[in-house]
Amino acid sequence: MTTITASDLKQNTMRLQEALRDDLLVTKRNKPFVVVMDYEKYRRLQAYFDALPAEEVVDDGYPSISFEEARDRVADAVYRYRSGKGKYRKTDDAYWDSVDAVIGESRGSNDGHY
Repeated sequence: MTTITASDLKQNTMRLQEALRDDLLVTKRNKPFVVVMDYEKYRRLQAYFDALPAEEVVDDGYPSISFEEARDRVADAVYRYRSGKGKYRKTDDAYWDSVDAVIGESRGSNDGHY
């Protein structure tokens, strides 16, 4: 993908011809702003997306968390593991059976590998 600035595009509209060969990423203040692509490519992409089956969104009851919260949770888990302050349970068959009971599924033939 070719990258050009919005100012360059304003001053030289012939650059739009490049979109026939390769997508153009137009930046504004050094940040991505818009992508210019061949119209036929756009139509093919739109047809592809229109043909995708609609997926039902299900609320699992768990709230989403921010990137910062996820990062902090991982950092805390790593700290507890490295410092020996964490409490861990052996993951033998009895453990996986208890997990299966909680989520209501059977491990079946996957031998505990999720």
